[in-house]
Amino acid sequence: MSQVKEQVYSNIDKKIGNSNSVEEIMRYSAMAESKMIRAALVFASGKLNKNLSSKSLVNLSTSVELMHTYSLIHDDLPSMDNDDFRRGKESSHNKFGEANAILAGDALQSLSYEIICDDEGLTSDEKIAAIKLLASSCGKIGMVYGQYLDIKSESESIDEKLIENIHTLKTGKLIECSILLGQLGNSKKNAKDAFKTFGKKIGLAFQITDDILEATSDKETLGKDINSDLKNNKSTYISVLGIKKAIEKSKNLTLSAISDLEALNSKDNNILIELAKYISYREN
Repeated sequence: MSQVKEQVYSNIDKKIGNSNSVEEIMRYSAMAESKMIRAALVFASGKLNKNLSSKSLVNLSTSVELMHTYSLIHDDLPSMDNDDFRRGKESSHNKFGEANAILAGDALQSLSYEIICDDEGLTSDEKIAAIKLLASSCGKIGMVYGQYLDIKSESESIDEKLIENIHTLKTGKLIECSILLGQLGNSKKNAKDAFKTFGKKIGLAFQITDDILEATSDKETLGKDINSDLKNNKSTYISVLGIKKAIEKSKNLTLSAISDLEALNSKDNNILIELAKYISYREN
């Protein structure tokens, strides 16, 4: 993960540039300290796919991380979750104002697609497939819809089926997308299906673990507000299932995802398996 972070941060620095005020605001959030789990998943998946160059994997990882950063900026807005703290520092809208934060998020989203288009190692078909994956994961049937359902269900009593759908869309889709971007050009349907299922399961496990950490950790460790869900009357896996069952579900999803991957009998899947374990057992 540290090697991936170094390469992706360097690429973010280059791709955003530093020539105007919008780029300054973009850099504030995009260059902030991050675990870069999504970027690591792109790389780990790509290691199992001989069709992609290291440079293309860096660009795809950068694209995913910029898309994720845009979503965090917008998620923190007063009209959304109204959070003041992200990645260990002030939220973008607190630092630069709400309008400027929105514009920076919009610019990060469009840059995500531009980076894919400019990649010299991807074929035209692979670029189209990558843009389609990213757009569908983040749009009206993906992350955006998950955010809509999350806001809509505030102060409501919801069941496990609905909270799973919200988490799968709002968080899981982009994690699933990260896995599948690493498989661009892979024509083996059984392998692609296994990676898709793997991505869906660890995406949900990731958000369940987030819910657990928000209930059990502190602001300094997580680098973000820990009372956001409580403040906004949001349902979480903790409120729906209780912490013991939530922990059990996260671990079971991870074990099932690993089993799906091991069925491919690949000798190079160990990094992806270790990342899946980290997602469920991490402490921040």
